[in-house]
Amino acid sequence: MDHLLQPDPDHVLAVSDLTRQIKTLLEGRFEQLWVRGEISNLRRQSSGHVYFSLKDANSQLPCVLFARDAARQSFQLADGMEVLLFGALSVYEPHGRYQLIAKIAIESGEGRLQLQYERMKRLMAKEGLFDTERKQPMPALPQRIAVITSPTGAAVRDFLRILQRRDFRGEVTVLPVRVQGQQAAGEIVQMLTAAAESQPSYELVILTRGGGSIEDLWPFNEEAVARAVAACPIPVISAVGHEIDTVLSDFAADKRAETPSGAAELISTQQLASRERLQQAAANLTEGVRRQWIEQQRHLADLQTRMRILAPARQVELAGMRLDDLETRLCVALKAYLAAQQAALMSLAGRLQTRHPRTRLHLAQQAIQVAADRVGLATKISLRQQRERLRHSAQRLESSSLSATLKRGYAILQQTDGRLLTSAQATRASNMVTAQFHDGAVTLEVKK
Repeated sequence: MDHLLQPDPDHVLAVSDLTRQIKTLLEGRFEQLWVRGEISNLRRQSSGHVYFSLKDANSQLPCVLFARDAARQSFQLADGMEVLLFGALSVYEPHGRYQLIAKIAIESGEGRLQLQYERMKRLMAKEGLFDTERKQPMPALPQRIAVITSPTGAAVRDFLRILQRRDFRGEVTVLPVRVQGQQAAGEIVQMLTAAAESQPSYELVILTRGGGSIEDLWPFNEEAVARAVAACPIPVISAVGHEIDTVLSDFAADKRAETPSGAAELISTQQLASRERLQQAAANLTEGVRRQWIEQQRHLADLQTRMRILAPARQVELAGMRLDDLETRLCVALKAYLAAQQAALMSLAGRLQTRHPRTRLHLAQQAIQVAADRVGLATKISLRQQRERLRHSAQRLESSSLSATLKRGYAILQQTDGRLLTSAQATRASNMVTAQFHDGAVTLEVKK
């Protein structure tokens, strides 16, 4: 016992360390679990969090439902309520107490069926069976309706009573099925198939029954029923239970009615509205025909009045006079036209004479002779001018030549090696230079 009374300091845990280890073990082991029990000591905080205990005959478990999760629940938790809770186990370290952090709460009596309902709803929604795009439009005036329901239930009596009260004039056929129990789903599927294959075909199918518990309404949550409703080629209205009840056939149907009575009102309302529109159209048509007849009568009277005023015989005489006048004007116009054409013809003949080939050839010869004379004269004048310019150019060339320049007294001085002398500095004393004149050259000696 001594070693127990004197423990190794390394083996002694602080309270927080022990609590942390317990928290790690519990939270790692119980991350997701379902727990059933009765709610007690429920209290709601101003933050929206809900704290309570879940208990049975032998134990109780502290629980918390945080505000965000509490707002998502479909019902209000209350003391004494038996529920199913889904969540994770957690340890609140400051108090060293474990508790359930709940995420989902389901009333226990309907828990199993509710879970199955939610699972099937998600599955079918994912498959697109509930999509709005695949739903068929309702017929405006259905004349043959199939009602799939229990023939002895209150739902069908309410449905038929409302149709009769609202003067529905179509044909309603009740296809009898059980609406609860294990065999109900199979019978509903068979009747949906029979309604789809019926000849003459139905224009609308009503699937209905009165309200009840989730167990009573369960056949309408069966997968086979929901898929048969979705696959039915005839538009289907699902009117199952009360307004607050929703079943899978409601989502799969082309239209949901809140109650069987609501389905009857929906159908009869469409018929009443269509009948009113038809009556209004008939009244409008009658009124339109009456107005048109009155308008035509008035138009006929106007025509008769105009006929009397116009006097057709007198109009024929006036037309004859206008015809005579037009004949006279036509003759005058033709004579004037012929005279104008003759004048134009004479003008064209004169123009043709002046443009005859012989006349044009003679004129061309004259033009050629005049042109030849002008060319000869121009040639003589040009030759004389060229000769004068040549003589003048020769004179200018002769006056600017080297020989003419030398004759004017100039001379070209060159050194003995033939280089030109262009300045006095290029010569030296006793050098000999040559002076070229226009008539010969002389040799000169440079003195200074």
